[in-house]
Amino acid sequence: MIILNEKKYAEECLKNKTISEKPFFTLAILAKYYYHCFGYRKKKITELLKEFIQEAYPLYEFDKASWNETIEKIAKNVGKYQLHEIDGVWITKAEFETIAGISNKVLERLAFTLLCLAKLANMRNPNNDGWVNNKTREVFQLAKISCSVQNRFVKLGELYQRGLLELPKRIDNLSVKVTYMNNDSENVLFISDFRELGYEYLKYMGENYTRCKKCGILIKNNKAKTKKYCKDCAGYKPIGIKIITCVDCGESFVVSAKNNKTYRCDACKMENTKQRKRQWYLDKKNLT
Repeated sequence: MIILNEKKYAEECLKNKTISEKPFFTLAILAKYYYHCFGYRKKKITELLKEFIQEAYPLYEFDKASWNETIEKIAKNVGKYQLHEIDGVWITKAEFETIAGISNKVLERLAFTLLCLAKLANMRNPNNDGWVNNKTREVFQLAKISCSVQNRFVKLGELYQRGLLELPKRIDNLSVKVTYMNNDSENVLFISDFRELGYEYLKYMGENYTRCKKCGILIKNNKAKTKKYCKDCAGYKPIGIKIITCVDCGESFVVSAKNNKTYRCDACKMENTKQRKRQWYLDKKNLT
């Protein structure tokens, strides 16, 4: 998940008491928000993060010790990181001409995605010089390209062979440097949403894509061009987990929402299994 304006994201999370699927991600941004916007230090940040996660994340109660340790680490190291407030990146006419000149839709989406990521990295760090340090898997997901791990590097190699990428000197470094960045040309497209970069390129090139009326994510439209919502916003979204009370010890524990068979916690389930095996053995012994 790529957040451009971290201050705005933090304020929305605090206002709506929402947290991402990866809570660490949200907590880290909130810590930077408290540190850079209010000048709070470790003790106060730790206190505020604990209050937030208690309200926004139900599973916190089942692993308090681990989460409290994580929060302590986040608050301790928060001063090392900047709070980014970026509205988006501009793609220029010359850059589009270079990408379109590839004449391969898959490679064009990949090149466009790498360009967006490189420009964002440059805004976050002026000394970045066009390098993209995102994981290869993430890059291809953002570009909406589905292929094997081996083919990912084949496609990156094709861009390298065309002179559009530079590779690092160290063989264990998987970063790439974009060489076709041209900020002196005319700005033609502003990218403020990094969730579906491959679709952003296809939409600009005239293909049938639209934005979800609720969450704003870019989606492929239907032939009648009447689609309004993405699959997550279109209807009921079932909860992924549920809390069960153990029938033996009375402790609460978490299971999948689809699990309709479990009614004992792991410890009691193990003890119950031992008792059943012991009873089976005694019954068998009595029969003989």
